[in-house]
Amino acid sequence: MARSDFNWIPFTHEFNANNPSFTMEFPIEGNLNPFDDAYLIITAHNVSSQGHQISINSQELPGWDIPINNPGWQTWMDHIQPGLLRTGINTITVVRTGSDNFTTKDIVVHWRE
Repeated sequence: MARSDFNWIPFTHEFNANNPSFTMEFPIEGNLNPFDDAYLIITAHNVSSQGHQISINSQELPGWDIPINNPGWQTWMDHIQPGLLRTGINTITVVRTGSDNFTTKDIVVHWRE
């Protein structure tokens, strides 16, 4: 029987011209690679342009990854395509592509085995 699982990633970073990207590693334990039904939840502050990019294991997620939420904090959910997550160490990267300065706090990655 499949079970749900998740990983909380402390992803606190201030994105600006001098610090345009940030990468963290997170583990997925178990004997099965995660499949389908995966998503992430990200908390961001003062995002004023769209187009910032989230990648998992060096593969970009499609569509808008972090919506405009200026001013204030917002929590956003984004779909993770099947096959991106794997058992073992995974990486998640956020890249600033606009000219705004914004902050991230936490990311939760959720999947089904």
